[in-house]
Formats: sequence, C-alpha cells, structure tokens
Amino acid sequence: MKKIIKRTLLILLLLFTCLAVAMSLTNPTSNDHLNVVADYLNKFDMSQIDLNEEEQAQYTAYMSSGANANLMDKVVKPMFRVQDYGLWSVGKINEKNVTLGMFNKVTIIDEEEIPRSLLDRGKVIGNK
Repeated sequence: MKKIIKRTLLILLLLFTCLAVAMSLTNPTSNDHLNVVADYLNKFDMSQIDLNEEEQAQYTAYMSSGANANLMDKVVKPMFRVQDYGLWSVGKINEKNVTLGMFNKVTIIDEEEIPRSLLDRGKVIGNK
C-alpha cells in the first residue's frame, strides 16, 4: 500500500512540475498584454460609458483631433504595467487588474475598468 501511495505522489509531483514548466515557458510578455488592450480599445465604443454632455463633447473633440492614434503611447503605456508571477502575469492600469496572461494567451478580466481608468485619469477626454 505504501508503494502505491509513493508512486501516486511521485506521478502527481511530476505532473505538477511539468505543468509549472509549461506555464513558465508560455507566460505572455508585457507587449502581449498591451496588444490585447490596444485591440480592445480599437473596438471599444466610448458611447457605452455613461458620460455627461460636457464629457462626451470633450471626448468627441479629442478623438476627432487625431489624438486617438497616440492613445496607446501617450495615455495607456504610462499607466499600464504587468506584474509577472512566473507562471502567469497580470496587467494593471492604475493598480487595478485588467488582463490575465497564461499559456501564451492574454484575457481581459475587467472590460469596464480599462476605459473607466482612462476616463478617471482625465486624459482621454482631453484634460491634460
């Protein structure tokens, strides 16, 4: 009986070790997280956020001025950082978790937080 338990524990240890190595080798990079956020923002319709008339006017003027091309470089990148835990990584905007990466995949875990964080920062709607 002891032999079966030892063998089972050894097999489980080997499986978990293989899983940990695979997770470590396939942990997404910071650029992978940023690319997912950029894709999300390119498809996001800011009218989904409850803005008052003044904020909506400021946002429309800001985006029509061509500033949206610089949104990632000037607004998102300075606020964004990736916390790497070795086996997985978490993308954060203003210390709020917005993306989760593991096995070469990055998933947005809080879709509403990304545009809300940008608006709270005040830069998206033209306040510098």
